[in-house]
Amino acid sequence: MVDFDRLRLKFNPFEPSASGAPVAGPPWLPESWQQEVDRLLNLLQDAETVKALAITGEYGGGKTYVLQWLHGHELPQRRIKSYYFDNPGVQFYDLANALLRQIGRKEFAKSLWELAGIHVGGYQRSLFADGFEEYLRGRARGKVQSEAASQLQVAILNAGITRDEEIAHRLARIVTDTPSRPYFEYSDFVAGKRDALVAEREEAPYFSAILRTLKLAAGIDKVAFLIDEFEEISLQKKLTRREAHDYLGTLKRLINLTREADLWVVLALTPDALDKTRMLEPSLVERFASDGTFRFSIPPLTTSEAQSLIRERIRLARSGDNEKSADLFPFPNNVTKIWRPATVSNPRRLVKVCFYSISSSRDEVLPFSEDLLRDIERQAFPA
Repeated sequence: MVDFDRLRLKFNPFEPSASGAPVAGPPWLPESWQQEVDRLLNLLQDAETVKALAITGEYGGGKTYVLQWLHGHELPQRRIKSYYFDNPGVQFYDLANALLRQIGRKEFAKSLWELAGIHVGGYQRSLFADGFEEYLRGRARGKVQSEAASQLQVAILNAGITRDEEIAHRLARIVTDTPSRPYFEYSDFVAGKRDALVAEREEAPYFSAILRTLKLAAGIDKVAFLIDEFEEISLQKKLTRREAHDYLGTLKRLINLTREADLWVVLALTPDALDKTRMLEPSLVERFASDGTFRFSIPPLTTSEAQSLIRERIRLARSGDNEKSADLFPFPNNVTKIWRPATVSNPRRLVKVCFYSISSSRDEVLPFSEDLLRDIERQAFPA
């Protein structure tokens, strides 16, 4: 068992998966990365073109970390509500499913109900008099449920969530069906399926209505989708025609929505995945990432940045009188000169060897010796 007191730590500040931001403390990004991402976001804010940004980098280079920094820190400061998707699938309805299941049916239904309630008059006011829970209890079955859906459909149209009566009806059903179906299911978003919440050939405007609901409910101007691991389909060695069609179709619809629904899309891809996407449909990539205008290519960590990463993680885990310490203990201050450049420059590799160094420590001399650190590196990443 690790003696954290001996290491002057409260816990191991490095995680074995080394994927994404740490649980403790605010996210940290190298200053040069922050400046470049801020610059690109400012360009995106003022651009009249599509609102899409590509984050490219090799595996372990920090793509997920940048997305989570945007999600937890930068975009909220810009009053942009962001949703993070990890490998959501390639069908357009996969995104609708992932989004609304992330929010929760009851929460989304309540947002719809409250927005609609602002825009009712006359006899409809009775629908909203006693609160959301009472509304569900009183209008959950049979004819009453059907009448409630029709009345709510009119209120949703009046609220300006959508101008399409069919979409308004499907959204109203999300509310009125909640007592009997309290959770979203995958089939809810597959157009053509029985009892689907999406009408065939209406996926894009339906998605726009969902986004408008989220913006109005939160009182914000924009919504951003941060999509990680979306490149998996494009990296398959044998990409079937159907898979290519679904992947490109979903990407195209997302890009189009950035203009129609004031949606921002940030895609994390490897350079190889972006190149393969360009080969499949050059004009699509040209619209947002081809010339590099809206693309952040993550650079390798410098030695100084690697030291700062270790220092920031350790600072979050310092104990007692050591909380303000700026050294790298239990690592020696020259640790980035001990490990191979391939380890030091790659955030995932760096975090992993730091994790194993701390988690396997027992009675070693402190700070850790060069021999010990090199041995741990060889075990984690054989040359």
